[in-house]
Amino acid sequence: MAIAAREPMDAVVGALAPGDLVPREAKLGVVESFGVEAVVAYRFETRERERRASVGMPPLTRPDSLNLLMALPLGEPVPTRSLSEKEQRALKSLPKGAVVRRGGAITRQAVQPVQVDMVFVPGRSWESAMERAERFTPFAARTVLVDGALRRESDAVMRAGFYGIGLLAVRGEGVEVVVPPRPFVRSRHTVAGWKFLEDVHRQLP
Repeated sequence: MAIAAREPMDAVVGALAPGDLVPREAKLGVVESFGVEAVVAYRFETRERERRASVGMPPLTRPDSLNLLMALPLGEPVPTRSLSEKEQRALKSLPKGAVVRRGGAITRQAVQPVQVDMVFVPGRSWESAMERAERFTPFAARTVLVDGALRRESDAVMRAGFYGIGLLAVRGEGVEVVVPPRPFVRSRHTVAGWKFLEDVHRQLP
């Protein structure tokens, strides 16, 4: 089972029992983010996905657009004249469907389109896999999936436990959960976090 050779999905599927590590309803997809090819366990925000499709709204990619949207209350009109000059410029760059403009006011419609429950980072070395997994620390729970001998296993277990990174290891034809991942707790909502979800969403089917 060569998970580092472009086939991480099979190993992740083999490691997951229903409702274990990720919610039962979560789906799996392969994405590239922060220079890492990873498997994400995700759940669509169905109403937002359908709303975007109905109005033809493209992904939100500009940090200034996301920053403006985060400053607006959801579903409540805000007078356009109350925006700063910087926010006025960002307003002009918002894609169709992000807000509704009516009577001198704007009302935010857009929300985050997907929830990421886990990022699985495959690798042949736990050191390099954990280094890549740490790039996702502010955004989701993380688990590394090691293909090959788990060298210095006690060190791997210690580091995984310290950083809250799950550790899965291929053992013959099976996959063992050596260290379970620590649940992700979002401390605050950020532009970077929303952009991460937009980048993931645009790569999913």
